[in-house]
Amino acid sequence: MVILYLYLKNNMYLKLFFSFILFLFISTHSNAFDIREVNNAKVMSKASYAINDTNLVDEENAETLLKNVTDLNEALKEKENEIIKNNKNKSQPKFKGAEDIYDDFSSSVVFIGNRKNNRIKGVGSGFVINNKGKLQIITNWHVVNGADQLSVWIKPMNMVDENYLISQVPSHNAKLIKVNKTKDLAMLEVENLPIKLKPVVYGKFDRIRPGQTSFAIGHPEGLLWTFTSGMISQVRPNYNWRYEGSRHAANVIQTQAAINPGNSGGPLFNKNKELIGLNTFTSEGENLNFAIAINDVIDFINEKPKKIEKKKSKYIQKKEKGNTWIKKKKKKKSEKGSVDLSEAREVDMNKNGIIDAWLVDENNNGIYEIAYGDENEDGIIEIVAIDKNEDNNFEVILIDKNNNGNADEAEIDEDEDGKTDVIAYDYNEDGEWDKFENV
Repeated sequence: MVILYLYLKNNMYLKLFFSFILFLFISTHSNAFDIREVNNAKVMSKASYAINDTNLVDEENAETLLKNVTDLNEALKEKENEIIKNNKNKSQPKFKGAEDIYDDFSSSVVFIGNRKNNRIKGVGSGFVINNKGKLQIITNWHVVNGADQLSVWIKPMNMVDENYLISQVPSHNAKLIKVNKTKDLAMLEVENLPIKLKPVVYGKFDRIRPGQTSFAIGHPEGLLWTFTSGMISQVRPNYNWRYEGSRHAANVIQTQAAINPGNSGGPLFNKNKELIGLNTFTSEGENLNFAIAINDVIDFINEKPKKIEKKKSKYIQKKEKGNTWIKKKKKKKSEKGSVDLSEAREVDMNKNGIIDAWLVDENNNGIYEIAYGDENEDGIIEIVAIDKNEDNNFEVILIDKNNNGNADEAEIDEDEDGKTDVIAYDYNEDGEWDKFENV
């Protein structure tokens, strides 16, 4: 081996030859599916498909999404400048005992991952309680709703970011014990939780007053174990609120403590280090944040568990009835609500003989404005790429990670340089983008 190495080292032509062979090997064995490369792939014959029941294909939403990102970036810059201006030469308020609250109870706050089809669909917060001698976790119903599996992370010794926590730090599997959908509450149980975790201490609902200081711990926008504070604005009995497809009612605390997506399910404390609420939702406007009040949380903890019926996903239901999402076109005219691909061009992206992409030229000018991708070649469209201005660069790529017909992630090329600038997430798939993340 040593002689061969020395021989190759001194023979430039052989080195170039072997490098070329290695390049060919890598090129012919690479099966990476990149929808951006679809225009460079070999276009084959016309297709004969209709795609039904998918919300992925919506050029108007794609245009709105691009505008949202642009507007958001401009708003963030303005807000940043405003904060810098307001905070200049301004001393920050100090709250007596705040450090003790975080030191004592930050480790009692957990990070919850809602998994569907082995992918994280959404994330939220939760906190540890002592329920009749057993450590359990309280969170929001909407944090765990629709999950196939629930993963729980406890606070690591050293602070990490969200991606590192999910990919590198071991999680605990959680079991859903009971829910109260009306009050938007859920209880989880995790085997072998560390006994060092300190359960929260309950406060008194009738002692909560406007003007008191409240403190929140959670994971807003993926910023793990964030500690915020603010004045209680009001206590609102029997308050009603709603999400897409669900209505809720409970006693709530209106607080100025900052709450954002990711805080849901986390604790709200008073200055005496007592739990007074469970951070749940925000309303449009400045500092309009709401937590379910402690008395409703305690009532829920004491409720007798009811049998939880797990609904099958829309994709599983469709699969049991037969694969009707993508089907051979039987009529010349596509069905109502479907997308006609009879004029689309088929593409074999992976060069393995299986059609996995379709190109559409809507105005017949020789430029493909829309590309559909079937990444895992299972006959189901998971990716739609849209080129609004026909410059052969896809500005928006919509991704359906859980194969249910709704886009839950989008890659956005804001400056159209062929690279993703922003990733958008729609955790509950209600058509409203919940989070934008710069790449």
